[in-house]
Parts: sequence; structure tokens; C-alpha cells
Amino acid sequence: MWRELGFTSLEDFAVGFWEGFFLDGRDPNNLLTMLDTWWNGDVGATPGLSSTEEALASIRARAIVMPAEKDLYFPPEDERWAVSHMKNAELRVIPGVWGHFAGGGANPVDIAFIDEAVGELLSR
Repeated sequence: MWRELGFTSLEDFAVGFWEGFFLDGRDPNNLLTMLDTWWNGDVGATPGLSSTEEALASIRARAIVMPAEKDLYFPPEDERWAVSHMKNAELRVIPGVWGHFAGGGANPVDIAFIDEAVGELLSR
């Protein structure tokens, strides 16, 4: 798959993609803040609501939830459960092997999948 992104070898991919992504000069506090959100963010702790299910059911916005098929951080099974409690949401799993990086802008197939869904959502 690294060839599809224009890399000449697995080592070229590791340096150009992975190191290029993580060693880009960003403030490390950005990642620490994301990690804190992942660990402590809990929609079920919304004041005035008694459960995660109630919090999800209170979301009225139209939504297309698009987890990646192979995402191990936010697996489709978890998102399927969440969407089942949301009144105006649907699940569309981004197909492919890119995992958490699906939809990050590197894969044209993912971009087309997401763009189509967003266009459809905005046209409603």
C-alpha cells in the first residue's frame, strides 16, 4: 500500500510518512491534550443526563459517522453502538486497510468516500 502513496520502499514510507507525520515540529502539548480527551472525554458525564445512551440520544444534529474499517483506536463496532442511540445519525465505515489514518488526506479513495458522504449530508 505504501507504493500507492508514492514511496519507493518500506523504509522510505517509514521515514516519509510516519516520521514526517509525528516529527513535524508541532507542539507536543497538542498530542497530550488529545490523549487527555481520549482518556477522559465521556459524553455520558454530560450534566443533567444519567447515561451515555441518554447523552447520545440527546444529539439532534444530522450526522454521518465514518470510522475506518481497520481503526483500532475507534473501531467501527464501537461507533455502530453509538450511532444506534443517535436519532439522526447513520454509520458509514470507510473501507480499506489504512486504519486510523483513513481519511487523513493521504489516500484518494478515502477522500472520495468522505467527500461524497459530506456532500450528501450538506445537501439534505
